Amino acid sequence: MNIDLRLGDCLEVLKTIPDNSVDSVVTDPPYHLTSIVKRFGKEDSAPAQFGTDGAYSRASKGFMGKEWDGGDIAFRTDVWGECLRILKPGGHLLAFSHSRTYHRMGVAIEDAGFEIRDQIMWVYGSGFPKSHNIGKAIDKIEGNEREVVSVKPNHKKGMDFRYENDNSGWLANDEIIETKGNSDWEGWGTALKPAHEPIVMARKPISEKSIAENVLKHGTGGINIDGSRIEMKDKENINFDRPRVREKKDWVYDLGMKWEDPNIKEYNEQGRFPANIIFDEEAGQLLDEQSGERGNGWNKNYGKEDYEGLQYSSSTQQCIFGGGYNGKNTYSDKGGASRFFYCPKAAKKDKNEGEVSNVHPTVKPTDLMRYLINLVTPPNGTILDPFMGSGSTGKAAVRCGVNFIGIEKEQEYMDIASARIEHEQNKPTQQKLF
Repeated sequence: MNIDLRLGDCLEVLKTIPDNSVDSVVTDPPYHLTSIVKRFGKEDSAPAQFGTDGAYSRASKGFMGKEWDGGDIAFRTDVWGECLRILKPGGHLLAFSHSRTYHRMGVAIEDAGFEIRDQIMWVYGSGFPKSHNIGKAIDKIEGNEREVVSVKPNHKKGMDFRYENDNSGWLANDEIIETKGNSDWEGWGTALKPAHEPIVMARKPISEKSIAENVLKHGTGGINIDGSRIEMKDKENINFDRPRVREKKDWVYDLGMKWEDPNIKEYNEQGRFPANIIFDEEAGQLLDEQSGERGNGWNKNYGKEDYEGLQYSSSTQQCIFGGGYNGKNTYSDKGGASRFFYCPKAAKKDKNEGEVSNVHPTVKPTDLMRYLINLVTPPNGTILDPFMGSGSTGKAAVRCGVNFIGIEKEQEYMDIASARIEHEQNKPTQQKLF
């Protein structure tokens, strides 16, 4: 296993990496949440020009005041074009984005030459709403008094400051005072609570005539389905047998269906097919609270009488395709609705492992990155992360036992990433998924 960390501008560093040399790209680039118009459209702004360095003509601040979130690096085709060049034919790219800016990144990736294969949703329960209280702002303009409806302690334990949405800043205060006005716009805001981040799933076009031939030549092109299945939580009640209709029926042959052995197991005992939705632990728990514990939802036993004289219709499809359904032609385990999706467990110490104070504001859980790496990277493959940040992808690569190339522009984050990855390497055993 080789870990290669490189400090510098990603576009310049990418140019030094050979063609067709990495197996996958798994990355979390800047989201560029500050409007280009707000940053460059003011009267006193310098013209927004696309210069030799690929940046706009003057520096800007982005998410939470971080310069690295400014500019437009994740929206540029030349960046993703370099990733395309470096990837082996059939290699996959997974890149996080924000719900507001995903479209610009997705189009840039597609315009660079990638095939968009899917969109994965990372759903989380800890999003903090950043909505502007319109009613409160109007009361301030009109000089209206507001009624104090509650005073509560600051939810950030151990801190003597809090974030105030309406004033867009941190205030030193131990209490949060909630007020209510009487204007027609009371209760109106400007944003929803963030609860998901989209991940573009793209693939470099294959070079061979088929996926199978491409995999044999380059080792890339496929998705690790069985290695990414959702493990069964309720293993005691699992039943994988799918019974079939045992009598010959003319309508079965009319539909072009072949007679199948009723003893064949239809489902993979490793678990459920991986989905394009992933929940964090908190969101999974919230989902289970809403759904409650349930079985597979089927209770009708389709016997012989259900098939006599039936014609093909939407009401009998489950009889035709399932055959003699007695409640066992799907997983019969019980549990909450989250069992259908991958839900990585949160580790409180994950962010600051390696005896560092990780100040990066958008750290992803290592187990989430490990799952994504496992999904698109062949055994002993090489992963590229051109926006390494604090190194979660690198930590995950170590856990998977694969090679890693990480690029980071900021020295502060490079130091944090190096410490976190080194700490992972020094653990007694690695948690390989392959």
